[in-house]
Amino acid sequence: MKDFTILSVYNNRQLLNDCLVTSVERQVDVTVETKYVDNTDGRFANAKVAYESALDNCSGKYIIFSHQDIRLMEESELHDIFNRLESIVDFGIVGVAGVNGRDIISNIYHGATPIKVTDYNITEETLCETVDECLFIIKNDPKYIDIFKNLCCDSWHMYAVEFCLRCRQLSEKVYVIPANIYHVSPGNSYDESYYTQLKKIAKKYKKSFDRINCTMGFWHTGTLRLWNQIRVRRRKDIRNGTLKH
Repeated sequence: MKDFTILSVYNNRQLLNDCLVTSVERQVDVTVETKYVDNTDGRFANAKVAYESALDNCSGKYIIFSHQDIRLMEESELHDIFNRLESIVDFGIVGVAGVNGRDIISNIYHGATPIKVTDYNITEETLCETVDECLFIIKNDPKYIDIFKNLCCDSWHMYAVEFCLRCRQLSEKVYVIPANIYHVSPGNSYDESYYTQLKKIAKKYKKSFDRINCTMGFWHTGTLRLWNQIRVRRRKDIRNGTLKH
């Protein structure tokens, strides 16, 4: 068994090669299987079906879901992450950027001109509520693979968030870990399907959670309050040009 299987769905092969592929190839003291899912022709309607196309028969002990524009900044990054996962043991999902309450927790950098995602940096694994989709990790175990396959996700957004909510329903722990990673995207541009997905997840989990706190917002699950939040946020997004049409 290898240490990791890395799954990434890409729509820009050059960006994938320049970022994730190159940085994975230079990793040391770790064994890695890679599965890069080609979506340059738009054949996959959402993240769930795209990842599911490669999720079976993974040879890694841990499965990493990564955006195409992630760079592992140190040659020992995956080795260090593997050792950290081995020491945590009791996780349902682990991310490199997470949220607890209204605090975004991460050591990573992002954007065309790299800046810290947040000043809330960590030196050890830290419990949180949800993690970001840019890079997250689960165990290669039928239990966790089934959780992913049973998500209600039908967009390119919030699948890691929903995985976290489901883990917490099952009393599984959600962690964010320190990592020296650069995410080329600033992570602030999205489309209407984000709000559609948010409403669906809020409806599914509102009996278990009053709020869904994530890196893209802090949301109530009650229908009226959520819809009001979305109206206010949409106006702001349109004004700032971060909401794609």
